[in-house]
Amino acid sequence: MGDWRNIGNWHWKEKNCFDWAKKHFEETLPQVEVTKGEFAANVDSVTSVTGDVDLNIRKGRLITIYDVEVKLAWTATRGSETLTGKITIPEVAHDTESDEYVYEITAENMKSDLLPLKDFVRTTLTPAITKRLEKFTEELKAANGSEMYIPEKDGGSGASTPTVNAELARDFKQGK
Repeated sequence: MGDWRNIGNWHWKEKNCFDWAKKHFEETLPQVEVTKGEFAANVDSVTSVTGDVDLNIRKGRLITIYDVEVKLAWTATRGSETLTGKITIPEVAHDTESDEYVYEITAENMKSDLLPLKDFVRTTLTPAITKRLEKFTEELKAANGSEMYIPEKDGGSGASTPTVNAELARDFKQGK
C-alpha cells in the first residue's frame, strides 16, 4: 500500500526549485560559445536570475511551472577586436516555445566598426543559448523529480502481496 499521505502520488505536491535552477543556469550557460570564421562569442557569466521555478506532482505526473528572467554577460571577438555586452532574456518559461524567446542585447561600445560583433551575437550566440535552454525542463525533472514521488511500500503494485509459508508451499507441491 502507498503512503497514506499521497497514495499513488495522486494529490498535488510542489517543490520550490529556484535555488537549484539559479545554480544550474550559472553553471551551464557560461559553457555556451560559438565560432564562425574569424568571429567568436561566448557567455561570460550569468549576472542575474529572478522569478519562480516549481516542480509539481499531480496524478502521478511531474509538472514543471517556471517563469524566470535571466541576464547574461557576453564577449565577442573578431581578430584583435573585442566587444562585451549584456543579454536579458525577460521570459524563460515552461510554456514558451524555443522560437518565442526574446533577447534584449546591449553592447558596451557602439562604434560602427564593432557592430558586426553585436550582430554575430544576435544571429549566432542567441540560437546556441536557446538550444541550451531547451534542455532545462528535462534537467529540472531529472535532478529533482525523485524527491517528489512517494514510493509504494509493496514495490509499486498497489496491491498487498500475501506471504507464503515455506512449509505449506512444500506440502502443496507434494500433494498433501
